[in-house]
Amino acid sequence: MKKWNFNFRKLKQIKTETWILLLLAGVLLLVIALPTKKNRENTEKSSGQQEVSSENGSGSGTSDVSDYAKKMEKRVAEILSTIDGVGKAEVMVTLESGGETVLQTDASLEQSSTKETDSEGGSRSVEEKNQSSQTVLTGSEDSPYVTKELCPKVTGIVITAEGGGEATVKAEISEAMEALFDLPAHKIKVLKRVKEES
Repeated sequence: MKKWNFNFRKLKQIKTETWILLLLAGVLLLVIALPTKKNRENTEKSSGQQEVSSENGSGSGTSDVSDYAKKMEKRVAEILSTIDGVGKAEVMVTLESGGETVLQTDASLEQSSTKETDSEGGSRSVEEKNQSSQTVLTGSEDSPYVTKELCPKVTGIVITAEGGGEATVKAEISEAMEALFDLPAHKIKVLKRVKEES
């Protein structure tokens, strides 16, 4: 009981100004801890986006990749059909991955070194490095700033062409694909296309 009286006397000695400061600090901490409406909406949006991408496996990126592959196939087929001796051509392209989006980041590096010497003549040095990076956001929706988008790399190509049976045409098509996609010759296959019956 004496401890309680002693502690209570200490509390009575604290000035009202100190009590007001403590109360204001408590209110400030409470305000900081309360979630705002915008934070709640952002949290809900991000969790919704994660759910959608997990339902689709790799997200909507797969449709973008297949669209990109189809566009490449169409463009290559159009170019090949203009080459003398090739005739009508069909193309199939395989891609390495879904491409890559490079985001802008702010990186900071803090370094400090301390050298200590004790009374016995011993010394030690301590070096500290703190490195941090943060994604740069842009716009009112806090979306990341994209510096560049890399297209998926072509890893192989199969071409069926009406003139694909001739060695010179086959060689020209193969050389064109090597130059266009920087592919080695063993990743390019040119075949003779079966003529369609009318």
